[in-house]
Amino acid sequence: MRRFVADLHIHTCLSPCASLRMSPKAIVDTALARGLDLIAITDHNSCAMADVVGRIAKKRDLGFLFGIEFQTAEEVHVLGYFDHADSCRAAASEAYRFLPDRRNDPLAFGDQVIVDEEETILAFEPKLLLNSLSLTIEQVFSLIRRNGGLAVPAHIDREAFGIIAQLGFIHDNLRPALVEVTGKTVPSSIGGAGILRSSDAHDLEEIGRNTTTIVMDSVSVRELEWAAATKHARKILG
Repeated sequence: MRRFVADLHIHTCLSPCASLRMSPKAIVDTALARGLDLIAITDHNSCAMADVVGRIAKKRDLGFLFGIEFQTAEEVHVLGYFDHADSCRAAASEAYRFLPDRRNDPLAFGDQVIVDEEETILAFEPKLLLNSLSLTIEQVFSLIRRNGGLAVPAHIDREAFGIIAQLGFIHDNLRPALVEVTGKTVPSSIGGAGILRSSDAHDLEEIGRNTTTIVMDSVSVRELEWAAATKHARKILG
């Protein structure tokens, strides 16, 4: 078993609300400098940048999970974690069809930049990613799970886009293994879910400001689920 210091909610320059400094190399460099062992890239309604960050992380021996931060029709943010680029892309492609056909206005929302390992601009995402999908939270959970992913309600301790603030409670039929908090306060109405502490980093200075120490054998969605349930000697230490 190994202890992983993890920050599993990091945005790249693809998210319009994130700094353009959030390039793949800069993210990995900063994560390693902060002593992180595991990160996840979770851009809004897209995973177009996750693959390139994952390649750099692998070269630097930094643990990596593919991720997406979905926004449901109820304006709840849900993190989806995946083991492989293909499953992440499949989930993103399916969700993209339910994203409103509204073009991004860079002056109003920021650029949505797709870059390579050398920070060369490859494309600009035309659709505004900061929109709700026309999918309910139940449908988003189902989409994540049928693509082999783990669904985690994001920043449930916040008023904005948190499941408790938006819906009042966590639906029994969702049964998340984990819920995420980005501050110090953990709401009481989380059932038996494990607690994931993350930064929701939108700039380099924010990476690693809130972390979770996880005891696992290796990095995978299943290992993370076992840790959340304290199974097979896997566990979350805080």
